[in-house]
Amino acid sequence: MAKLHRFVSILILTLAAFAGAGDDSESAKREDSNHQLHWVEEGRLTLEAYELLTAVRSDTTFLCDKKRYGLDRIDLLMERLEPDGSARERLNTLLSEIFLQYRHDKEYGCFDPYEIYPEHIGIFHEDSNLSAEREHLFVRRLEKALKFYEAIDRQGGWSYVPSDFYILKEGEVHNAVPAIRARLHVTGDYNGTGNMNPVYDDALATAVRRFQARHGLKPDGIVGPRTLRALNVPVTDKIKIIKINLERLRWLTDGRSDFIVANIPAYSLSLYRQNREVLTMKTVVGQRSRPTPMLSDVLTYAVLNPYWRAPKTIVEEDILPKLQAGRFDALERMGIVATKTSDGNVTVDFRSVDWRRYSADNLPYIFLQKPGPFNYLGFVKFMFPNDFDIYIHDTPHDELFTDRNRARSSGCIRVEKPIELFHALFNPDGEGQWRYKRIISEIMKKREKLVGLPEPIPVYILYMTAYVDEKGDVHFLEDIYGYDRQMLEYISNTKHH
Repeated sequence: MAKLHRFVSILILTLAAFAGAGDDSESAKREDSNHQLHWVEEGRLTLEAYELLTAVRSDTTFLCDKKRYGLDRIDLLMERLEPDGSARERLNTLLSEIFLQYRHDKEYGCFDPYEIYPEHIGIFHEDSNLSAEREHLFVRRLEKALKFYEAIDRQGGWSYVPSDFYILKEGEVHNAVPAIRARLHVTGDYNGTGNMNPVYDDALATAVRRFQARHGLKPDGIVGPRTLRALNVPVTDKIKIIKINLERLRWLTDGRSDFIVANIPAYSLSLYRQNREVLTMKTVVGQRSRPTPMLSDVLTYAVLNPYWRAPKTIVEEDILPKLQAGRFDALERMGIVATKTSDGNVTVDFRSVDWRRYSADNLPYIFLQKPGPFNYLGFVKFMFPNDFDIYIHDTPHDELFTDRNRARSSGCIRVEKPIELFHALFNPDGEGQWRYKRIISEIMKKREKLVGLPEPIPVYILYMTAYVDEKGDVHFLEDIYGYDRQMLEYISNTKHH
């Protein structure tokens, strides 16, 4: 890949020349000459042309069909190439088209994300001119992981682990133990000896726990049905999942090194500075019926002590029934107020309204929850305005972070360490205005306060069912929303049309 990166970096400088090769051959020749770079010289392909064709033909990171590049037309021209201007022009045009298409696919993916996920994706490209620096850290890591699993595939993959047991624990003896040991050795989880020993020893239990941690399973060292199923997923399926995730990463990420990333299936959020993870935390994400969308956006401000505006479903299912039953105290204890203005400055006494006259469809009131310890948004929310009305926020329900399955929200992302995230964003060096003491002081005032971020930062809300962590370990996670299956079905249907 390093050779390809060098090659792309060189060709970026001559993109304008190549783009015009077919329209104005004399202009293209002059620009080619100025940049000292040609696709064809004296009837022969240049080194750059061969590197391009080799890169395209050998690139295995895509799920789309390589017919899109028209390589057969190049082969046909090469068979009867004559050293004249006409042949040179045709080749220059075709190679320029291949280069532009390949560059687009490497940077933005080769499928239309809105065709596959029309309701669950939003892509914001603040700067589309990042040239060779567009490739994201996560893409580079995952491409390396792909090579690792492709090498395993070329060597025959891994053997099937027999399923003639229910669970296996450390200290037990079973004829499936050598097969488990051999399976984990292939992926580097087990590096011990005694491969044919049927005793489930400590070294194997450690390897099983490592495998479980990489697959989103409880790392208890017990080989039960879920761990066994994960062990027996074919390497070819792993490769497909990696390629699916590479495609989605190309849609949503770019080359910037400071960013916030939330990985939905991992229930995690991290802040990166200069491509280094400086803060990470657990999250609660959208439930399956109200999934968190995949997004790329820019975080521009945060709100301390935010008001929470009740959505229509909660008004209909919870607030209005309480009002109609006269349970005003319950709502008042939660800090819920009725108002006709979005800022909540003028509120309405619950007892002055005949709530039986209204339904959720004709209510003339907005219901807000005042800042405080019971506020559904907690003490802070982080804003990146988007069409889904999704944001990152605190929560008063810290107990949710102890669950393994944390798909529990209505779409927004609740974070485990909101104050730490605010501090890291607004006071990255620890010496600015927003030290912890001031943050807590503002929260104690119980007044809403908007704080603009001096330098907006990219936010990537990703759906990575395969990713590589900071230590280089490759993780495979449950497809909690079925997005992997949805993409595989789309690709399969596309190939049959």
